[in-house]
Amino acid sequence: MHEVKVGEDVPLAADAVWAVIGDFSGIRKWAGAVEAERTEVTDKGKVRTLTMPGGRSVVELLTDEGPHHYTYTLDRPDMETYLSTVSVVPGTAGSSRIELVVRFQPKDPAALEATTEGLTKFCRGNIKAMKRALGVA
Repeated sequence: MHEVKVGEDVPLAADAVWAVIGDFSGIRKWAGAVEAERTEVTDKGKVRTLTMPGGRSVVELLTDEGPHHYTYTLDRPDMETYLSTVSVVPGTAGSSRIELVVRFQPKDPAALEATTEGLTKFCRGNIKAMKRALGVA
């Protein structure tokens, strides 16, 4: 499996950061592109349905969560496997680090480089949006 990992330090304590970006059911606190969200508990677990511009829906299944992290998966037609983790690592003196990690396996091995570039850009954009919501952009 392949991995993209992007992180940035922020001058806020982990709990303060997590209060804004850590709610699986509250992604709209920081993700401005999400037009609507709905979370429900199913027999598979907690499922988040996001409505994106143009009416496109993204359905994500929470697979793991802890005090400062959560991991979800989603079905993508171009992927064998896709797992994404959002986490905040406590630092010193009221600082912390936001980390986004995507573990993935594209269906087409020839698409690895382009997929890696796209996911890196996606993660960087999400961290930028998170920092903006935290007031530290």
